[in-house]
Amino acid sequence: MPIIPDPPLSAYAAHFREGTVFVTLNSVRGEQIFARAEAANLLRSVLREVRRELAFVMHAWVILPDHSHLLLHPSREGQASEMVRRVQECYTKDFAQLMGNPAEMVVWEPRFGLEKVASEEEFARRIDTIHYDPVQHGLIGRPEEWVQCSYAAWVERGLYKLGWGWSQPERLTRR
Repeated sequence: MPIIPDPPLSAYAAHFREGTVFVTLNSVRGEQIFARAEAANLLRSVLREVRRELAFVMHAWVILPDHSHLLLHPSREGQASEMVRRVQECYTKDFAQLMGNPAEMVVWEPRFGLEKVASEEEFARRIDTIHYDPVQHGLIGRPEEWVQCSYAAWVERGLYKLGWGWSQPERLTRR
């Protein structure tokens, strides 16, 4: 039994919108590109830039050393792949500059995960997955210890209470 129970499904309902997608971006060959704060912060910056450009809603996000998960709502039908490609292109270009390398760099695995979120229950599970992922991978012991994610914003909104994720959330054991 978890220390703090999962938030009720109704707490997520106000945020769920049909058309939301769950995105997984993997670094090439699982390299730990985002382990450096500068590289992770650059991805956050690129996400903000592309969000201004394409006007999508970013519900939740996490950046781990070798991959990232995003929960996004495109502003129009069919825009999800365009958003991801734009993030990958901008990041690749800016990362090459950050590394002082003028040549084209390979940063991303060619394929990315893009899954439609079909229900409020799935939306809740995806947000919880995003915020629990650093714990799941053994990088930290508690979700609030990982700064490269949206967990703190959801605590501020009142979705999570301190102690959530200190043990495996029940919603994530019921797959």
